[in-house]
Amino acid sequence: MRDFIRCLRRHRHLVSIILCLFIFGALSSAAVAAPKTDIIIFKNGDRLTGEIKVLKRGLLSFNTDATGTISIEWDKVAKIVSNQSIQVETSSGARYFGQLKSADEIASVKIESQSGTQVLDSANVILMEPIELGRALDVLDIDLTLGYNFAKAGGVTQGTLGVDVDYRTRQRIYSVSASTTTNDSNDQEQSTRGNLEFGYLRLWQNRWYVSGNLTFERNDELGLDLRRSLGINAGRFLIQSNSMLLDLQAGLQFSRESLVDEPEDTNSIEAVFGGRWDWFRYDSPELDWSTTLQLIPNLSDLGRLRANFDTSLKWELINDLKWGITFYSSFDNKTSDEASQTDYGVNTNVTYDF
Repeated sequence: MRDFIRCLRRHRHLVSIILCLFIFGALSSAAVAAPKTDIIIFKNGDRLTGEIKVLKRGLLSFNTDATGTISIEWDKVAKIVSNQSIQVETSSGARYFGQLKSADEIASVKIESQSGTQVLDSANVILMEPIELGRALDVLDIDLTLGYNFAKAGGVTQGTLGVDVDYRTRQRIYSVSASTTTNDSNDQEQSTRGNLEFGYLRLWQNRWYVSGNLTFERNDELGLDLRRSLGINAGRFLIQSNSMLLDLQAGLQFSRESLVDEPEDTNSIEAVFGGRWDWFRYDSPELDWSTTLQLIPNLSDLGRLRANFDTSLKWELINDLKWGITFYSSFDNKTSDEASQTDYGVNTNVTYDF
């Protein structure tokens, strides 16, 4: 327990941010609510009245006075009606915005807007989210992660703290993510791996997007005191469904590095090639498997290659609370003389999603 408290003290600034976001998310969830007049009709004929929160990954979050927020399997829904301004996205990447009216056919979504009426097959709908002026908190998604591991042999401890915040509009996604992992043991010097990233993503037609990012990184194992990167990328969602997501991207970034054993900073232009694969299911046990890979060849220092690989598997314990295990790895074939070329590790954690 003392080791865990020391870990929290070392990252007290990030802990303070996480606590503020936790309180903010809890208060905003209670304070901001639309009238509970949305209607769901199930395929078995049952009816439920409440408020649509979000549909993603095959689950519809729906809030009622009697039950609070519940998760409904999307393929069990026959019809859905709402007077809210709803953004609907299909597996083909098409996006629609308007109110939901009662469709004539079962398992269909009818969207009515100023530009006309669209009727979609429910099986092709992968995202549904209220987006209205004055209700920005409804499209704010916050994930808080806390992890701690201890092994008596060698007195090895590892602490992980992280926060991810996404804010979505009709065509844009703004994001902030911060994470830090500290490894400590009796016979080795403490090492820290940290990352802070500000992101922007602009959605286009046919599942294309353009994104930008400002990133700050530190990795003691690789001899990296600080790296600042500013990049722009273009990418496409090759697959997006209610059970899988796959996207690829490529771009350029400018990086400025401060290495532990180098007196001067180094500037460079790098190419970035990346991909993400997510697989998820809502049947018991509910699982979420996410994998990302980045290859970063240096265009200013030809022959230098960096790579990042992360994969995580999460199980839902109770509503919005998940237990997970994560494997991470970073590679750099041109580090400082005394630093390692690889950094990798495994940690267990719990994540709460607002």
